Formats: sequence, C-alpha cells, structure tokens
Amino acid sequence: MPDLPQYKSCERNSRSIIGRILNPDCQKMPGLIREMPRTWQKQGKVRGIALSKKRFQFVFDHEHDLLEVLEKGVHTFNDWTLAIDRWVEKPPEDYLQFIPLWVQIRNLPVNYYLKEAITALGEKIGAVKVVAFDPDKPQVQDYVRIRTIRCLRTTTKSKVVNLPEEALQMVLFNYERIRKRCYECQRLNHEKDICPLRIGIGGCCSEE
Repeated sequence: MPDLPQYKSCERNSRSIIGRILNPDCQKMPGLIREMPRTWQKQGKVRGIALSKKRFQFVFDHEHDLLEVLEKGVHTFNDWTLAIDRWVEKPPEDYLQFIPLWVQIRNLPVNYYLKEAITALGEKIGAVKVVAFDPDKPQVQDYVRIRTIRCLRTTTKSKVVNLPEEALQMVLFNYERIRKRCYECQRLNHEKDICPLRIGIGGCCSEE
C-alpha cells in the first residue's frame, strides 16, 4: 500500500470511536450499528461501521458530539456492556480492555470515611480517578462513589478487608450502568446458563 495521505483516513478517524462487543451471543452487530446513534440521540450526526464480528467504529461529524458520548462512561447495547474508546492510530496492547465507570462502595467501616481510605478500598477493584466524597459535608446516601478505570474481566461484588485492628470487614461494590453479567463468575461476556464454570469445561472464556 502506498504511504501517501490519500490512502489513509486518519483525519476522519480522529473524530471516531472504536468499540468492542463483549457478548456476541446477545449483541448482534447489525442491530448495534442501527441503534446506537438513536441511543446517543445523534441520528444523522454519526455513521457506524462494522469492522469485524466484534469490533465497530462510529465516525462523528463534530468533535463535541464525540466528546459527549465518551463522557457518558459505560455504554450498553441489548443490556450488555460495550468496550468503547477514542480511536488512536497505534493502539496500546490493553486497548478496549478497560472501561471508566462509577462505583458505589457500601458497608465502609466508620473509622475509614476519609478520601485516603476510600481510595485504598477502591484500588482493590481498579485505578481510582475521582473520590466523590467530602468529609465536611452531610452524607445522605448509604454509600460513597468513586470513578475508576476498571478491567473488563470481572465485576467484583465484594471484598473482605483486613483492618489494622485485626478485624475483618466485608465491603460491597455496586457498578453504576452495568446491567447484565454472568452471576456465576461475574464476567461481562456471557450469560450464567453458558458459563464455563457452571457447565464444567474449565476456566472462564477469554475476553477476545
């Protein structure tokens, strides 16, 4: 292929997102290409392209529409999660393997309602980017929220935390906008009825 600008679509791609279907059995590509512009309320402003059976691209007419979609965080189609990120010419090895999302943390030990402690707990499940908690303001909900970059392998529902006082505390995690998952292994790429752990065919299937 000639290494000339007219043979590349970098300018168009710079206004696009690349995505990956996580559960092909429940997420069919033709329906996704048709429905996502409507879900985003961007009909006529974005064009979808099926790149493979699992990967897709949406090219936007305007940068602000692209940014608005990315800022929504978690995206779903047919109630199952999608992996979506902005197009890059040379994607890293972990491209489309992580998603940004808000997580609610419940059952915090009373002595650990501090940003530092909440951050440490949040890092049990992913890289913490934001802690939406102010110790000097009223806390009206029974949870605190963090924004994290989360690996797509599993959605950990709880962790037993060893406290300095030699006590154990079960901390609970709820993932906002995550709808369906396998309730056998908590992965996002298959239903419980066909979970490899449930039907006894070995370890859970890979992400790709």
